[in-house]
Parts: sequence; structure tokens; C-alpha cells
Amino acid sequence: MSILNKSILITGSSDGIGKSLAIEFSKLGANIILLGRNSTKLDEVYDLLDHSHASQKHLIIEADLALLSNEAAQEILIAISQEFEVLDGIIHNAAILGTMSSLEDYDLSSWDEVMKVNLRAPFILTKTLKVMLESASQPRLIFTSSGVANKGKSFWGAYSVSKFGIKGLAEIFKDELETTTNIKVFNFDPGKTRTNMRASAYPAEDPNTLKSPKELLDCYLWFFDKESSNSPQSYFEFSELSNHLNSND
Repeated sequence: MSILNKSILITGSSDGIGKSLAIEFSKLGANIILLGRNSTKLDEVYDLLDHSHASQKHLIIEADLALLSNEAAQEILIAISQEFEVLDGIIHNAAILGTMSSLEDYDLSSWDEVMKVNLRAPFILTKTLKVMLESASQPRLIFTSSGVANKGKSFWGAYSVSKFGIKGLAEIFKDELETTTNIKVFNFDPGKTRTNMRASAYPAEDPNTLKSPKELLDCYLWFFDKESSNSPQSYFEFSELSNHLNSND
């Protein structure tokens, strides 16, 4: 499952799953493109990245996905293309929880922000950066799903709706891209994971009962492995994929 020399963009890479993937992928020789809105946190993650592999380099892109436009996405494309010849993968990890309230009481400004970050931004980034993915030998496009994308759940509001949207977006990109390009598209539900977002959604939950973000590493590595190229399936849950990987050990 080598990702040596692969250039991978990870959104929301200043915390949680994105941060963990950035650090662990860098140890395996990947070139990491960190994207987030907090420059201080991005700098801290950058300092934790491994730089020991030959010709390895990393890039920070500071961007507020709630404000992303076509023009801003083009600037991101230019910034990446100035450093890397191709883009081997995009992991759409960034998301915000928004308000936990009934739809009747849901604040419109919060609704709009969640939709912009969780759904609109992945759409804009994907269609803009697709040209760099197409130049890679084995490109991957990975969207992040959630259990609340499969069935509507009270008080999950805009977050749930945005994840329903991501599921549809991933399926459409898969149908369009896998027949015309070499881009492989996946939609992955990491399940219950020890993150700040999870703590906000379930404040009474014991975090020690949850898996750490680092335990997701093998799943994400599999998406970049040649074996995944032959998979007709695009949607995976952590438990399913983890069992598959363990059965192959």
C-alpha cells in the first residue's frame, strides 16, 4: 500500500482525522497539501509532518471553505500546480457540525454555513482540481460520509442534509468520472471516532470508548492501493472495510 511520492490534498487537516492522516501519510513518504482556515493550527501540523524522504515536500493552503468561490478555487489550483506536477488524491475531510436543533428552530445563517463548507466546497474543489487528478497514474477522490447520511435523524439538521448531499455528489462524480477518466471515487464513513466534532455532538459520551483517528489509517491507505482499483463498490463503512483488510492479513 505504498503512497511514496504521492501528492495528496487533505481538507480540514488542522485537526482530528485530517491531521492524523496528514502526519501518518507523510511518514510513508507522501507529499501533503494541508488545507484549513486556521493558519496557526496549520503551521503546527506542518511542523509535525515528516520531511525525511527524498524529494518530499509539503504545502499549506489557508482557505475558509465557507467563503470558497470559483475564483478562489482557481487560486488553489495554481498554488498546487506551482509545487506539484500532478495531484494523486483529494481527501474531502473538512466539515462543520452546525447547530443541533430541530429543523423548525434551525438558524438560517448556520444552515448556509454548513452547506457551504460540507457540500458546496467539495463540489467546487473537485471540479476545479480534476484536471490535476487526471494527470496522475492512479488518482483517488475520497469523500467523507456519516451514519446520518443514511437515515434522517432528529436534531442533526443541516449536517445530516449535507452528508446526504455528499453521498449523492460522490455517486454522480463516480458515474461521470470513472467512465471517462482514470479517477477512482470513494465515499467513506469512518464511524465513531475520537474527534472534537464527535465530542460536540455527544458531550456525555466517554471518548475512551471510541477509536482514535490513527486507527483509520489502513482504510485510507487501501483506497490508494491498486487493489481498490478493481472494486465495483464506492461506498464503505469503517467496520466493513476494516473486516475486509483484517481477513486479508
